[in-house]
Amino acid sequence: MKKIIISTSILLSLIVKSQTKAMTEDGKEVVLFDNKTWKFVNDSDENTLETINTNNQPFEKAKDATFLAKSKKVDAGFYYNPKTYKIVQTNFNSPAIEYVFSNTANPNIFALFASENAPVQTLKNLQELVLLSVQRNVTFFKLKEAEYRTVNNLRVLHMKYSANTKGLDFEYIGNYYLTGDGYCSITTYTFANQFEDNKKSMENLLNGLVKVEKSKITEIIETGPPPPMSRKNSK
Repeated sequence: MKKIIISTSILLSLIVKSQTKAMTEDGKEVVLFDNKTWKFVNDSDENTLETINTNNQPFEKAKDATFLAKSKKVDAGFYYNPKTYKIVQTNFNSPAIEYVFSNTANPNIFALFASENAPVQTLKNLQELVLLSVQRNVTFFKLKEAEYRTVNNLRVLHMKYSANTKGLDFEYIGNYYLTGDGYCSITTYTFANQFEDNKKSMENLLNGLVKVEKSKITEIIETGPPPPMSRKNSK
């Protein structure tokens, strides 16, 4: 459990002070690592940041994704295979995160389902908000891919990006969806050197995203037994 808490906390961790940022002669910010290597803080191609292509291939949930987890805040949820992923408890303080998952076969694969009742107008606006949030909390960032997809008849934004935090390289993929009362996202990530071997399993989880009525929490009020009825004295 401690390993899960430490690994998932990396996603939202602040920039590590032991890593130094510097500026190149042409004004680009770089990060210097302890092993004397360096990377641009934002190494994304400008065209990748500005262009969102459309993938016309339809995506559907996997046949073995039989368990439905519903959002408590927006009309969305996702199907997953409980034999492949399990819900874990973490110390996340973010109110946007509703579920955290780990892969049962590989404890280094994690997934987050998040939602927020925010009036985001377009998926492009949502992309900008997500990228801004991620870049604030990592040392190095690179957007590799952004495209519109149709997942279970929903129009979603699919993104793939790399990030380095606390000296560790991660690969992320996620699907982002606008609902009638906000937005939701499902994002999965692992160490960069393990991504390709686990990509299929990770994408299967993303393809479980569906539109569904939000989970309703029913308040149960417990009451004690009724008071005993008094008996009239017989004459």
